[in-house]
Formats: sequence, C-alpha cells, structure tokens
Amino acid sequence: MSRSSDDNIDPQVSLVLDREIASLLAAIEQEKVPNRLKDLAVQLQNALVEKRRLAAKRN
Repeated sequence: MSRSSDDNIDPQVSLVLDREIASLLAAIEQEKVPNRLKDLAVQLQNALVEKRRLAAKRN
C-alpha cells in the first residue's frame, strides 16, 4: 500500500505539522538526557502518525 501524498492535506495544517516536526527534531538533536530523548521521540512519532491520519482522511 502506498503512502498518502502531503498534497492532500490542508496547506495550513501541513505547515503547522511540519513546523512541529522540525521543532521536535531540533530538540531531539540537542537533547542529552535519555528519558527526555525518548519522550521527544514519542512526540515525533505521534506527530507523524497524525499527519498520515489527516492525509488518509482527505483521500
């Protein structure tokens, strides 16, 4: 099964999610504490799942 295209997401929603993902990635890159890193990774995973869910909903 192929992944949904980002083109199907409302541009504003996509921009907000992209910024959230970029922010989480930046925080992960700077993080030194393992538990905090795990929490940030979970947040990133949830943001990516939400982005995919919204894309699938639009199809």
